[in-house]
Amino acid sequence: MPNLPIRGLGSVGVVTDVDPYNLPTNAYTRAKNIRFTDGNVTRGPVYRAVSSAISWNPVFSYGLTALSGYDTVLIVDDTFDIFEFSNGTFTQRFNASTGATIDNTTATTLADVQYVNRADQVPVARTPSASSFTALANWPSNYRTTTLRSFGDFLLALGTVEAGTNFPNRVRFSDPVLANQIPATWDETDLTNSAGFNDLVQMKTPIMDGATLGANFLVYSQDQVWMMEFVGGTFIFNFRKVFDDAGVINQNCIVEVEGRHYVFDQDDIYVTDGNTRQSICDGRVRKYIFGGMNTSLTAECFVVHNSALEEIYFCYHTGDDMALYADGTHCNRAAVYNYKEDVWSFQDLPNAVSGTEASVDSVFSYADATQTYDNIGGSYHDQESQNTRRSLLVSSAGGGVASSKLYGIDLVDQGNLAQSVDTSVSPAFILERTGIDLDDVGIPLSGYKVISKVFPQMSTDNSDATFSFTFGAADTPNGTPNYETSVTFDSSDEYKVDTRIAGRYLSYKLTSATLKDFALSGMDVEVVVTGRR
Repeated sequence: MPNLPIRGLGSVGVVTDVDPYNLPTNAYTRAKNIRFTDGNVTRGPVYRAVSSAISWNPVFSYGLTALSGYDTVLIVDDTFDIFEFSNGTFTQRFNASTGATIDNTTATTLADVQYVNRADQVPVARTPSASSFTALANWPSNYRTTTLRSFGDFLLALGTVEAGTNFPNRVRFSDPVLANQIPATWDETDLTNSAGFNDLVQMKTPIMDGATLGANFLVYSQDQVWMMEFVGGTFIFNFRKVFDDAGVINQNCIVEVEGRHYVFDQDDIYVTDGNTRQSICDGRVRKYIFGGMNTSLTAECFVVHNSALEEIYFCYHTGDDMALYADGTHCNRAAVYNYKEDVWSFQDLPNAVSGTEASVDSVFSYADATQTYDNIGGSYHDQESQNTRRSLLVSSAGGGVASSKLYGIDLVDQGNLAQSVDTSVSPAFILERTGIDLDDVGIPLSGYKVISKVFPQMSTDNSDATFSFTFGAADTPNGTPNYETSVTFDSSDEYKVDTRIAGRYLSYKLTSATLKDFALSGMDVEVVVTGRR
């Protein structure tokens, strides 16, 4: 009986947009709450409750980098009240008293001054010497802006309403700011300063957002991208169109990683260096993402960088057959791109409204540690570096989520945050591969494959090393697999899984009843090819 080795099970990731029988054997057709890294299939992150339940309705978060010690996190509610999370507690830093309206919020930092903006409000700012936010001084009180960003020494207002007149494609820039200060003026008529504006009259749709990229700034609408370049002199900035067939789906849907923008677009996810762009999901998961997306909730989309895991979360709402929290009105799914490995997976989100990165004090102690002292290899406090920025997620109550919370995105056993895993919002993983025809190893399509034993290369450091394998088969390329009863496999003391499955197109699923990290790198399969009986 020939032994068929299959290796590098984590090297391809999930590919949903290609027929399974045309995929390499080490690709997967369905997966969520799974990571693919270093050639391994591993458990995806879970959510640790960094905060207690939030009593107000959060809509936005922004991590603030501290000059020393741990960072803080700003969380904005639907009334534009601003709270600061630090040392395990929330402190209100701005009281807007505007009533419950939910418009997308943006935030930025320039010259050590923090800014928060919502399209229907006067922007607010906090200088280093102030404890609370106040209305942005020197900003015209009858002006509003869609998005507030920083670029170089300038503060940018992208898309404005000025004294009741809408300028959806206007880029207004302040006078350059000084350290620890807000802009002195926005008055373009005063020729003694550098404040001004530029109307991108060729832009077909309103400006949505923008972000610095190297020495330049990219301005995004829903279907165009423009480059803003500092030139100095009379004109201050030069503007030129970069792309006429791409844009961004929503605010806060652009992240800069290693000198490139990763962008969540209306019908694509792409990377750009400011000159060229390339889809990173076309031919792999593009159809699945956008075919299942709830297009009435695209205003909820956001992107967050998980630098610790070298992944980017493109967050959206879906009601497909794998969806959890589908009754919620915020994001319940992240398409997760590992830019180190160039692979995709998916992650359940607990009705998430926003994500950010910050270092947070884990408050690690002997009493609340989830690992033994011997396994730590140092002090408990060593496990959470003040310089380690972690991805954080803000969930909103509703759609099956009991309460709003600030969560840390962390691994189960290999994580560093001391807070307990919230099992109510950290669901089990799904891993499935269908349509395996083995033609890439020379086995004919007409052959009837009989599988008797599988030898997984699998490990876990968790005390519970049990997993369930389920094998199935179909006789036609697109046939629904007929799965047999699942078989328990204990990776700590077992080396094989016995089965008796036969068919032309093979399938298997892997599950576990408990949350735990693991690594599956390969498997050997005993297979016999016969004519069908």
